[in-house]
Amino acid sequence: MTNPYGGESSFPPGLVSAAAVQQLASTKPWVRFVSVMTFIGAAFMLLVAVGMFFTSISMNSAGGSVMAKASSNNLLAGNLGLVGLGSFYVVSAFIYIYPGVKLWKYANCIGSLLQSGSEADLVAALKQQRSFWKFAGIMMIIMLVIFVIFIGFGVVAGIAVASHAR
Repeated sequence: MTNPYGGESSFPPGLVSAAAVQQLASTKPWVRFVSVMTFIGAAFMLLVAVGMFFTSISMNSAGGSVMAKASSNNLLAGNLGLVGLGSFYVVSAFIYIYPGVKLWKYANCIGSLLQSGSEADLVAALKQQRSFWKFAGIMMIIMLVIFVIFIGFGVVAGIAVASHAR
């Protein structure tokens, strides 16, 4: 079997071709990079969430001094807003971790494929890739549904405001 990138194939017949392995091998550094970036993004989200929670706590403890001019309702609304947004960031961080793990495993499976050239390692790599894209597709559907709901609420709110203005 001839390797299109020069030289003879290092894999015996019946295993994954060297050309297929080479194509996957060329994606491995990028897959690993994106995986690491998702972990870093999740860590930053968690740091922002912790900052929001501490800000909320400090607003409560400084309620008599720094926030003395603000009404207690505004202070409570600000705290609930920070806690709610912080909670959103925590949930988002954990959602980011799953695709990062799938990409990390995919890169590991590509490494195993580079060592063995076996079809089983190719199937394992493609399984991890499929899981990543399935998750990405489900998240896209969820986001589209949320967008449609927000657009619907916007239209309803616009009609309500226009009808009250008459």
